[in-house]
Amino acid sequence: MIWKTLIVDDEPLARVRMRNLLLEYPQDIEIIGEAGSGEEAIQKIRSLSPDLVFLDIQMPDINAFDVLNSLNEEEIPLVVFTTAFDDYALRAYEENTIDYLLKPIEDERLSLTMEKLRKQAKAQVSTENDLLSSFSWDKFKQLVAAEQPFLSRIQVRIGDRTILVNVDEVIRFQSEEKYTMAYTLTNQYLIDTPLVELEAKLNPQQFVRVHRAHLVAIDYIAEIHRAEAGRLCIILKDKAKTMISVSRNFVKRVRHL
Repeated sequence: MIWKTLIVDDEPLARVRMRNLLLEYPQDIEIIGEAGSGEEAIQKIRSLSPDLVFLDIQMPDINAFDVLNSLNEEEIPLVVFTTAFDDYALRAYEENTIDYLLKPIEDERLSLTMEKLRKQAKAQVSTENDLLSSFSWDKFKQLVAAEQPFLSRIQVRIGDRTILVNVDEVIRFQSEEKYTMAYTLTNQYLIDTPLVELEAKLNPQQFVRVHRAHLVAIDYIAEIHRAEAGRLCIILKDKAKTMISVSRNFVKRVRHL
């Protein structure tokens, strides 16, 4: 990996010195710019989006920590702090820093920084490879589907009118060939959507399929028991205490409620 690098120092000679040192590492470093003040550093970081900044701590206008605090989290690159003083070492390591260099910077000391950068790059590539190897379109499609909002209201027909009914009011849906009947505690409505299509748009934490023709609201299930023939049944909380036989294919779902 080649790191796009910005050099920040208020002393021109210090910038020249750092540039010359970094030019010895063309396999690691691409210098994309320089800044001579904290404010200029902020502008250059935002406009150039460097991967790495060699950042002088003490500058006349604002210091390195103020520079970083002025940036959004996603704008902050990796940082190698440079300074003539070691007073800031502890605070520097609390930032997004890869190293802390005391001026005058020696070749041997900079080579250790380069080694840290190479290890960082290897770790980053390894993480990216892990993500790629675990990626699958099926999982991606499931995640996208999971982000889609579930229906909160449904359109129903009453004569020649169409009204909206809150899904929370529905206690069950029943298939009627190409249509679906929606039942609330007080009314029933015809929906121009087959039950299979409707089920795909409803929250599975809210509704459970108990039969090929029946989808019921979990919160409106009053009781689950076995009928005389041994078949599992559910009883709803409506006035009629509607009883629905659970189809053999959906028994497992009901048992896990």
